[in-house]
Amino acid sequence: MRSKGRSARRTATCTTLAVVAALALGACGPGKVATIGPDGDRTAVGVHVGQGVRLDARAGVDVGPAVDATWTLGLAALAGADPGKGAAVSPSSLYVALSMLADGSSGAGLARTEDALGARGSARRDAVVALRASLGAYDGDPALVGADELPDRAVVHQASQVVVDDGEVAAEPYLDTLWQVYGAGVLRTDLATSAGLDPLHAWVAEHTGGLVERSAMTPDRDLVMVLQDAVALAARWQRPFDARLTSDAPFHLADGTVVQVPTMRGEREAAHATVDGWQAVRLRYATTDGPGLHTDVVVPPAGTDVRRPDRGVLGRLTAALDAAAPPAVELWLPRVDLTSKVDLVGAFEAAGLGHLMSPERSGIDQILAEQADPGFVGQAVQQAVLRLDEDGTRAAAVTEIGVRVASAPVVPPVELHVDRPFLVTVADSTTGWPVFLAAVDDPR
Repeated sequence: MRSKGRSARRTATCTTLAVVAALALGACGPGKVATIGPDGDRTAVGVHVGQGVRLDARAGVDVGPAVDATWTLGLAALAGADPGKGAAVSPSSLYVALSMLADGSSGAGLARTEDALGARGSARRDAVVALRASLGAYDGDPALVGADELPDRAVVHQASQVVVDDGEVAAEPYLDTLWQVYGAGVLRTDLATSAGLDPLHAWVAEHTGGLVERSAMTPDRDLVMVLQDAVALAARWQRPFDARLTSDAPFHLADGTVVQVPTMRGEREAAHATVDGWQAVRLRYATTDGPGLHTDVVVPPAGTDVRRPDRGVLGRLTAALDAAAPPAVELWLPRVDLTSKVDLVGAFEAAGLGHLMSPERSGIDQILAEQADPGFVGQAVQQAVLRLDEDGTRAAAVTEIGVRVASAPVVPPVELHVDRPFLVTVADSTTGWPVFLAAVDDPR
């Protein structure tokens, strides 16, 4: 294994709004158990991801623990986003990227990672395959996400890629698993230079329909691998809003300030629920068949930190919406245009994944062909875009995890400036027998 770290050879809230996009067939809220398979009501049909490999749902797979863990990870990422006008994250993309990382791990580190993922080994991999396959009914060209007009039929695009530094050799069993389970293609490039990251930028732009333009990775000569996962959505509301009714309306910020924001208006039949002062409404998208896709709009009580919602309440709201008969709802909904970039290190710590940043505890030791030193997460970023308007939703996210390989600590060289009289000996290394001996008083 080549360690670039040892060489310089590289040249080249009062009415605060929370929007949860549930990008899954019959999406499961926190704590809700679901099974995907021929005996369930959400039989998955397969999904095209990566370079075109087809992933089929595993019969009778219990995806409930993975879904619950995905909620935990997503809420940790949302809580860790920088303060501002809002934040968007993709819990599903984050889960997939971490599952890919887990498949390159072993021992206690792997066990800790799988604790956070809610499933182990083949059960975890089968859950990922089944969950992604359930979205496969909506597979389509990611370019539709960035098009001027939303498609008549909802499109969800998923893709994964593993990027290997051109100075390293990835472990073939690891690459095989990433291909078979995630459909992840392999890219080789120089991760130490800006030019070497250009293919990562191109991949990100392509698989998000241009909503995310560039990779968030930075050049690093100790970076040996980057795991990328993308998801993109273009979906028209089942019943679009009338743009002629959109006008400014008051919106109460968390600090009590009231601002005017463009607000869509309309009466529609939509599932509605109230739990402990929280309200939620479910908006469905235009799809061809099946339970379809939906967005839940959740409004917490005044004074609630919208980035740290109560998971129990969210779970009960989801269950209530699932069971609700859609009444007539007069809905006022602000347009949404969010762009987020979340450093995931804090989210990892909050979700019990702090070991991933430690070479001694990460367990990331199965990713390279000849891996003498353990790997650890050196960079981890998720970028996301979410736009809601009268016609529907455009959204995209990219999760990137950069793995570095630890090397032996660099010991600073001992300095010896020979600037005064000195001795020279020439000896046989085997016996120590001196062959020459000299004293240098003045080297001029």
